[in-house]
Amino acid sequence: MWRKLIRKAKYEYYKLIRMKGAPSFIARGFSVGMFVEFITLPTFGLAFLLLYPLNLLFRSSFSASLIAFVIGKMILPVFMFLNLKLGNKIIGDPFQQPLQHHMKHNNESWASWLAWMKQNGIAYFTGSAVMGLIVAIGSYFLVYAALQLYRKKRSRRRRLVQENS
Repeated sequence: MWRKLIRKAKYEYYKLIRMKGAPSFIARGFSVGMFVEFITLPTFGLAFLLLYPLNLLFRSSFSASLIAFVIGKMILPVFMFLNLKLGNKIIGDPFQQPLQHHMKHNNESWASWLAWMKQNGIAYFTGSAVMGLIVAIGSYFLVYAALQLYRKKRSRRRRLVQENS
């Protein structure tokens, strides 16, 4: 399982790094895709519909966004608990009850359960949006630097091949 996951990540990385276009164009697309992936889970997948309009707005690469969307699915589970905690810190949790209470008293009305879900859903969405913005900004700079480094190495190799011919 881990080999498949690592292999998939490498494949996505090579697709991204060999993409044609300006590094800033590709890096912007990647960061848009990463941000949208972070806010997709709390919106039940509807945020995917934002991918194309946001790429138009930021004038970025749609294919890089799709690659980030796939890579984001692999790294998002690491951030799930952190997103909820961050959301609770931002919006506060004055009357939050633990999930175990609701699991024990599952004969209670749906209204109390929905109120609990609504509060935690809003906290998770808020935490996901903030963390997604942070990860998107960081991924922009990482992808931009990786593209610059790869293209620099490739141009050096081409020069060496041309000199040796």
